[in-house]
Amino acid sequence: MSIMALKAFARTHQGLVRGDNQDAYLVRAFPDGLLAAVADGMGGAPGGREASHHAIEVLERAVRQEPRSIVELERIVKRANRELYAWAHAEPRLYGMGTTLTLVQVHGQEVAVVHVGDSRAYRLREGRLDRLTKDHAVAAELLASGLLTEAEAQHHPQRHVVTRVLGPGSSVRLDVLVVAWRPGERLLLCSDGLYDVLDDAAIAEILSTHRGEDAVERLIEESLRAGGPDNVTVVLVEEEASDGR
Repeated sequence: MSIMALKAFARTHQGLVRGDNQDAYLVRAFPDGLLAAVADGMGGAPGGREASHHAIEVLERAVRQEPRSIVELERIVKRANRELYAWAHAEPRLYGMGTTLTLVQVHGQEVAVVHVGDSRAYRLREGRLDRLTKDHAVAAELLASGLLTEAEAQHHPQRHVVTRVLGPGSSVRLDVLVVAWRPGERLLLCSDGLYDVLDDAAIAEILSTHRGEDAVERLIEESLRAGGPDNVTVVLVEEEASDGR
């Protein structure tokens, strides 16, 4: 009898312009599910690399056992925020540091999502790519309010100015949601270094023709081919057939 097991494929790249890589990611498999996260440190703030990596380290320590609920996941992310805030206030060189965090956990027939910032989580279902997260950035919020068109938002000078991230404040407002997981679906997590240079249609086309590590490599390659202006991180979660032994 064959069973379906979840597997994640991930890669991060500095890009062709940035002097360092402020992205970080986590993949953690459990007997009954899988957790994945992407963090992108604030490039214009001190300690961006420290912020993203520390947020991922907090997650890694906290999820040695599978989190039982989205409430627990939310509590873990808020703990990361408090630690970053305290660290920045203890070391003046890190004051103002922050990071995005987009986290998904697949368990049974559900996907739990905890999100802040402008990294993204997508779901590919029957060839259709749906974004599960909303960007917490100035241009995205103006677009949602009807004050900008899609084209204007894509070229707005504040499209990368985030309105919510982990670290700068003692508390943080998170987006949390639970959606259904269906057999055959795939999840994509990425930093803005991917979707800034590849639109949703281009991403969907690559995912429709490539799987697993090949898909991740192709997404990274295409982002670099487009100039690689930023760090780029991709995590792909999909099902893999197993013989059940």
